[in-house]
Amino acid sequence: MRPGRIDRIIFVPLPDAATRREIFRLRFQSMPVNKEVDIDHLVLQTKKYSGAEITAVCREAALLALQEDIHANSITGKHFDQALTIVTPRIPDSLIQFYESYQQKSGLHNL
Repeated sequence: MRPGRIDRIIFVPLPDAATRREIFRLRFQSMPVNKEVDIDHLVLQTKKYSGAEITAVCREAALLALQEDIHANSITGKHFDQALTIVTPRIPDSLIQFYESYQQKSGLHNL
């Protein structure tokens, strides 16, 4: 950190369930997602995922659908389940706990 670059440290927690649902909803607007895909299941499966990782899950599911059939009309739950085994959360619990502890000790606010 150099002067003039970042003058505040802001803790951005992982998205809660409502935020994850909204991320999926927004991503689904530009994707041909099959109606059988259960967004609530995806929200539960992505508890420790960042917003970027959820976006990566959507992208990976789309690629898996195309790899299966280049003329695929939709992305199914099977593709999302496979994508969740490929794209895994990268933020360890220990790091989350460190930031939460640091935030409490330093009086920093969430974004």
